[in-house]
Amino acid sequence: MRFLSWKLVVLLCLLCPRPMAQAPANFTLRQMTAASGYIFAGTVTDVRRMPVSHPNEVETISITIRVDEAVRGVRNGQTLAIREWAGLWNAGERYRPGERVVLMLYPPSVLGLTSPVGGAMGRFAVDSEGNVVTSLQPLANDPVAGPWLRGRKRVSGHDFTRLLRRVGKE
Repeated sequence: MRFLSWKLVVLLCLLCPRPMAQAPANFTLRQMTAASGYIFAGTVTDVRRMPVSHPNEVETISITIRVDEAVRGVRNGQTLAIREWAGLWNAGERYRPGERVVLMLYPPSVLGLTSPVGGAMGRFAVDSEGNVVTSLQPLANDPVAGPWLRGRKRVSGHDFTRLLRRVGKE
């Protein structure tokens, strides 16, 4: 049984999206958009822990999000259910119903799991006024986003998704 668990961990490492620890410190916005399967602004509507029902399964978290502004891979108004490995949840990457976010997510893995591109770099909090407020500092030196973000502490969520859309087309 112990050997089976070890094999399952190795398999997960091979099949899951790139872990956030491997994201380069200088991940550019262009690289992030290129690696993204889904890019959108949305509102978290439900979060559920999905327990394992078979010995060869892995525990996941199901996050349901209403897409408010689509950029890539989704449509406005769509309800998107994503699954993350519960280990990310346990490491502190959590979502709450009602929370508004801009997400850049990897395409789902073979197991159907995804996570934000570059870990925390691919997840931006949106305040009640619709502004992206999560630290934009990692993007300050970005060749495309840096000049546009310089000196700003908040950015309109609509303007930010428009920037992501533009970068994704370049």
